[in-house]
Amino acid sequence: MGFRSLPKGGTILVRGEEKTSGDLPTAVVSRGLLAGGSFRIFAVKADRLVDETMRKQKLSPLAAAALGRLMMASMMMALDIKLRKARVTLKLDGGGPLGLVVADAEPQGRVRGYVEHPGVDLPPSPSGKLDVASGVGRNGTLVVFRDVRMREPVSSQVPLVSGEIAEDIAGYYRFSEQTATAVGLGVLAQPGRVLSAGGFMVQVLPGAEDSLVGNVEERVRQMPSVSRLLELHQDARSAMEELFEGLDIDWFEDVEFSLSCRCSRDLAKALLLESLGSDAPSGSQEVRCHFCGTVYLFSKEELETEGLGTNAPNEEGGTAQ
Repeated sequence: MGFRSLPKGGTILVRGEEKTSGDLPTAVVSRGLLAGGSFRIFAVKADRLVDETMRKQKLSPLAAAALGRLMMASMMMALDIKLRKARVTLKLDGGGPLGLVVADAEPQGRVRGYVEHPGVDLPPSPSGKLDVASGVGRNGTLVVFRDVRMREPVSSQVPLVSGEIAEDIAGYYRFSEQTATAVGLGVLAQPGRVLSAGGFMVQVLPGAEDSLVGNVEERVRQMPSVSRLLELHQDARSAMEELFEGLDIDWFEDVEFSLSCRCSRDLAKALLLESLGSDAPSGSQEVRCHFCGTVYLFSKEELETEGLGTNAPNEEGGTAQ
């Protein structure tokens, strides 16, 4: 299936593969115009970012592949928003053993994500690769939240195409944005280490000639795996220039992304107080951030100063003061 054979607004589907940290960027997203402005192109290389995520969250290779793909997609999609103060959140729930997979990115270069069951691993797929589709599941939904901070967040929910993530992102653009989009995402991971992580998106723009669309479609169809292609290049730009050799690419300024979490002690306390309601705490409590793993500890005395339990019945039938 390709651009040419689809109705206007269709999608070419490419099988997917496999607190700010440090002073150096852990991922770089490049974007530009391909073939004289006939296509928009986004490309990301995120070896360090996905590797760091794997170590911090103690992810299995399968979980690292799934989360890495979704985080890279969120980074490229965040730069698809023209407003700088915006956010894209992707929630993937396919009913598989990995559970919910979530990624959240902002155009300023912040990204985070988590897997509900990070230790899950499965036998390789029949092709010998990490079986992301079985880990994610194939019967569920992808929810895309776009928060531009100027109005109510916009959300779109689409059924999963395959659970491979790249195809599911392409399906989102087809059904919700009516934009013909090729998506490739790849993560090469082994226990405790990510060898390569990267991806791309190519979107057909109005006025693109059929011959150019066919040319790009054929190059994408014949390319090696995304992760292998990017493993051979130091950056995503050079990988895309090899893939689309002979077609000019007008690159814009790159955007550097790092792991960054918005959690805080105050936010953790607010969530804890909301969950406790008027119940008196039985002892110290802890809140763990799904995204970065930070644990916030709160003593019983600290929570009682917030008024919890002051009206709770005591053993004599009165109220605790």
